[in-house]
Amino acid sequence: MKIAILIVRILLGAFMVFASVAYFFDLIEAEPLTGDLLTFMTGIMASKYLMPLAKTIELIAGLSLLSGKFMKVTLLALLPISVNIFLIHTVTQVSDVPVAVFVLGANLFLIYAHWDSYKHLFKA
Repeated sequence: MKIAILIVRILLGAFMVFASVAYFFDLIEAEPLTGDLLTFMTGIMASKYLMPLAKTIELIAGLSLLSGKFMKVTLLALLPISVNIFLIHTVTQVSDVPVAVFVLGANLFLIYAHWDSYKHLFKA
């Protein structure tokens, strides 16, 4: 189990770092957006702050996952972003669902693996 946790942690961290660095330095030429995803992303970009904020959190979370420092709080900070990635891709762009499933699944797996650290949050 420890090896699986390490592999998932490194893969998720590397993905988050790559996605945020690619966004900030415009490394990947994105395919043109269409339909509902175009409408959604137009609204996100109109806010001027939401996408840079999400990508900054992804970068910090990715670096934290790669280093193993502050990982338990990082997983909680990354959870809303992971859920949002999953929902955006399942509703608007079905072709990228496997990536979204990996991100959400890896986040949930790592939270489950460290459940002893979180279970006190759910006690009355």
